[in-house]
Amino acid sequence: MNSFKSTEDIVQRVTGNFGRWQLRSIILIFLCKIPTAWFMACIIYTAPTAQKGHYYCRPSPLEISRNSSWIRVSQSPLSDIQRTDREFQVDACHMYEHSLRENFKFTHGTNYTNPFTRPQINQTHFNIIPCEHFEHNSDYESLVTQFDLVCSRELLVSVTQSFHALGALIGGLIAITALKYISPRCLMLYGMLGQIVCGNLTGLVSTFALHVYYRCLTSMFCAFMYTAGQYILSDVTGGKAKTIVITLFELFWSIGLILLPGISIFFDSWSHLYVVISSSLVILVFLHKWISDSPRWLLRQNKIEKALQLLLESAAFNNREIPLDLEEQLKAYSRCLQQNARPIKYWHIWTKKELRKYIIAIHWAWAIATILYNVMILMIRSLGVKHIHVNTACLGFSEMLGVFLGLYLILYTRHRWLWSGYLVLTSGFITYFIWLVPSSIKETRRVGYEMIFWIILKLANSASLSVLTTCSGELVPLEQRPVLMISISSFSRFCLIFAPFISITTKIHFLIPITIFASLALSNGVLMCFMNINFWNEQQVKIPKIPTPNTYRRKSSMILLQRQSSVTSGKNSTHSSDDVSNHLTISITDLWHLDQYFQSVQETESNSSEDNSTKVMQMEKF
Repeated sequence: MNSFKSTEDIVQRVTGNFGRWQLRSIILIFLCKIPTAWFMACIIYTAPTAQKGHYYCRPSPLEISRNSSWIRVSQSPLSDIQRTDREFQVDACHMYEHSLRENFKFTHGTNYTNPFTRPQINQTHFNIIPCEHFEHNSDYESLVTQFDLVCSRELLVSVTQSFHALGALIGGLIAITALKYISPRCLMLYGMLGQIVCGNLTGLVSTFALHVYYRCLTSMFCAFMYTAGQYILSDVTGGKAKTIVITLFELFWSIGLILLPGISIFFDSWSHLYVVISSSLVILVFLHKWISDSPRWLLRQNKIEKALQLLLESAAFNNREIPLDLEEQLKAYSRCLQQNARPIKYWHIWTKKELRKYIIAIHWAWAIATILYNVMILMIRSLGVKHIHVNTACLGFSEMLGVFLGLYLILYTRHRWLWSGYLVLTSGFITYFIWLVPSSIKETRRVGYEMIFWIILKLANSASLSVLTTCSGELVPLEQRPVLMISISSFSRFCLIFAPFISITTKIHFLIPITIFASLALSNGVLMCFMNINFWNEQQVKIPKIPTPNTYRRKSSMILLQRQSSVTSGKNSTHSSDDVSNHLTISITDLWHLDQYFQSVQETESNSSEDNSTKVMQMEKF
């Protein structure tokens, strides 16, 4: 046990908490987040919501050119409501079953009646069947136009995103298992190569089923990348730097969202956008050689030589001293890591009854925050295609602000769970007022007003997710934290599989999704406040009451008088000078508690006088 204590910090002592060596790997790992964010959020541009008039129902055996008469015959009697002399509503999703069955005679050449013409019989009700094939007149070639993802098939857009979440869930579990045998650095490389290959295939396939399959597969490789990247970041940093790095890991996800609109405007095809996003990782593949591996993983695998080379490199970059017996200490540390590498079973985190309710609460808080974090970006499509580029960039910017706000709550507040809970509760409550935005105003102005509520909710959720990411491990002992984080991330990704289907509610009203998000934020705020009951930052000193200048003068003069009286009470000159140097400053907290301060000063003086008398007696003996 003593040998373990003497060698347990050898990696930390050599590498330090943070330096140029860590910074190089941190930046490169952070950059991997950008193409990952692009691949998740590109569905906004590859499958934009189809607008009225951009698609029309077309029976498969009939070919009619797009003209004004085509639009007129496409409507069903249920939507034949003429609003003005020139404008009328068209239902492009249905056609008449009776006309199609009785009058449509395709085999008789010109001897047939158009199936879109209303049957001329004495009926008050007509059977209307959904259209299976559509004609599109959009200039942008999207998933919607290529695979007819309109009307009842619009739900398939949510299916693609659901399979993306499924891939993240499966990929995360596979990555955790693979890290037992494959180094994090190699696993990151496999993830990059897999996203390049499968991402390109996602954009080049000609069937929708294959598109969904490769999207799920690419999401798995994305999970390989950021799971291995988080492993390296946690291992090469320490102290406050580790907290900052883990919190800012999501910052480059937000940067990716801000950059995505600028990339999408250069392409008129969804296929080209997928190819460019996936191929961008080729740059990171070339930069991969400058990403350092995990030194503790190497030691657990008894790869002493590689770990020694890695630590010597870090010492050279960070200009730190190294022990002369570094190799022997690494061997001892490697043996200790292997002996203490017993896996913690999942049920061990549930053994303490008093913690079970908090663990359940943290699972649901993570699930809600993850749903809001991912699905809100996708649902920005409901605000319209015209403003989608600006809206996406605004949400990405609000995420960045939320990350920095969460970092402040983590570093400088005692009750970070409580403050983040209040923040989410307030934002959820404010978001309900989005229903007060009048629909009669100009569309640009209406979307701008609604976007304010989206930004507020997004910012608050991003801050709460930063607190969850960094502070969730404090619920359980240190050795159980990896198991807890695996459980939390897996549960949140499982819930994320079903979250994209919230888009169905837009059929009722386009504000229903944001209302659901506001309700989820309220419940998440309650859970965060509940976590504050037993968990807060005890290391952070409570901010004392600020004294007024008069209070400072009065109390400081009392302290100075006390010091002068102690100097003139017969103490020697040496102690008087020490006393002067030690008691010319005081903290604000001690200023408000002068009784305790004077008592501590008297105890210090009595102890020093006893030490002096002891020294005098020893001198007299000599």
